[in-house]
Amino acid sequence: MAAEAGERSGGPRSGCEYVPAPRAPRRKRPAAERIRDFDPVVLPEEPAAATAAAARCFGGSVCRACEVCILICPDLCITRDPDTGRIRIDLDWCKGCGLCAHFCPKGAIRMELDR
Repeated sequence: MAAEAGERSGGPRSGCEYVPAPRAPRRKRPAAERIRDFDPVVLPEEPAAATAAAARCFGGSVCRACEVCILICPDLCITRDPDTGRIRIDLDWCKGCGLCAHFCPKGAIRMELDR
């Protein structure tokens, strides 16, 4: 049996697709203000906007198909599907060491007990 990265018992989550979130426009000082001094043109982010930007860049649980799991798996049970390009985990071959979940930079792989 094979599972896809990002998939759990409740059904598929995000898989390996990456859908970029739109970037919020940056706040800038008006041109009439800028010509009088050498202060920064781009204004600092408000806390809420900074939090949204960080979530946009560092959103977890979305596999970006970086292949770290493929390289780290001692059993070679993680492969890339040649037809779809998605990361596949052969659960029949996997011994459950958890290295893939530990080293996944996005946290897209989670270890769960079988019930």
